[in-house]
Amino acid sequence: MVHDHPAGNHSAQSAAKPLPTLRKSLRRIHLIIILTSMMFSGMSISLLSVLALRNYAENNSELLATTISYSARNAVAAGDSEAALAILQDIGGKTQFGQARILDANHRLLASWSANSGQASHPFRELVSRWLFPKPVQIPVRYADKEVGLIWLTGDGCRVMHYLRQAMTWLGCSMLLSALLAFYLSRRMHAGIVRALQNIAHVAHEVRKRRAFSLRVPSSSIAELNKLSGDFNSLLDELADWQRHLQSENATLAHQVRHDALTGLPNRSAFEQELHKQLNNPLTASRVAVLFIDGDRFKAVNDSYGHAAGDRVLIVTAQRLRGRLRKGDLVARLGGDEFAVLLLGIDSGEQAGRVAQNVIEAMRDPIRLDDDTQITQSLSVGIALAKNHHTAEAAIAQADAAMYHTKALGGGWYFSPTICSQRQAAALQCESV
Repeated sequence: MVHDHPAGNHSAQSAAKPLPTLRKSLRRIHLIIILTSMMFSGMSISLLSVLALRNYAENNSELLATTISYSARNAVAAGDSEAALAILQDIGGKTQFGQARILDANHRLLASWSANSGQASHPFRELVSRWLFPKPVQIPVRYADKEVGLIWLTGDGCRVMHYLRQAMTWLGCSMLLSALLAFYLSRRMHAGIVRALQNIAHVAHEVRKRRAFSLRVPSSSIAELNKLSGDFNSLLDELADWQRHLQSENATLAHQVRHDALTGLPNRSAFEQELHKQLNNPLTASRVAVLFIDGDRFKAVNDSYGHAAGDRVLIVTAQRLRGRLRKGDLVARLGGDEFAVLLLGIDSGEQAGRVAQNVIEAMRDPIRLDDDTQITQSLSVGIALAKNHHTAEAAIAQADAAMYHTKALGGGWYFSPTICSQRQAAALQCESV
């Protein structure tokens, strides 16, 4: 038993997953950059702020201890515990510190005051206090150049936490505003890049789908993309020139395939294709006639005057045939001195006969060669009504047979033998003219 490999299914699912757009990719990249930059900057500034705050708190604690030492020296020297306590309460109420003790010269407690006495301790505040104030500040009390006591003081993390919350709030707001500003600026930058690339992609898509080589990419405000747009437009100019040249060559080749190089008339292939088209159309199939035309004594012209004279006779014959036909009729050169005419809108054999007689009369005037030699060229015409034949090949064959019959009779025009064998042969004038 053969099992599908899961990796194959995974790769197929990955291949079917739509790719992200350039705009989304740029936004994702810049968002990552902004968040990373803000995070790194915020952590760095926060760490520096906390270190600076800790240094400030330590210096402030030393300053408070020095102030208490100066203010309480008389009370310590006199051993007045009430005065020392009043000083601690007064300074503690104005400045706030954690806990302060005043010791005498024998390190006996003279006075003690705590900022958080009677309040429940907060674990986080205690953690901050221990981190900011790892050890208490001890300042000696001097009176008359003699050490009479000691000030023992610890800092209070409550006020530091208040300052820290304010700093973090301002820092967070600043970072948020900076991130929003950076995101806005990046979007504006993305808009210019994406718009320029979208213009190029749109024009490239239209050129590929609709061959719209006339479209051009608008200029961009970004130098590199503007140069890319200019180069792309130059490429489109070259492609447009190439397409026009190719179309011209294709038109020339198509004309050459369907037309005779000497006379410019449609060739046998084009004539048969048009005849098939008319016979396959129920509206026109019963009103089509074919004239098969051949020049009399054309070989003698080539033998007596050369092929250049023969070519001149063919060219003039083609011009006169075109000039004598009705609008909508098609004349073609089948090869050599053989021509064919496709008559449309023919309702009777007499109508086709009149056209054939008009064609014969077109050659009554002699043809003048380049050396002023005049040549008289006559035509033999065979006629076949297409409504009496099932295929284009049969109609052409019957017109060809009629042409050879009239040529045997000495020239003129003649209907196909199948018509002449019918009862209306007399009405159709089935005889040489």
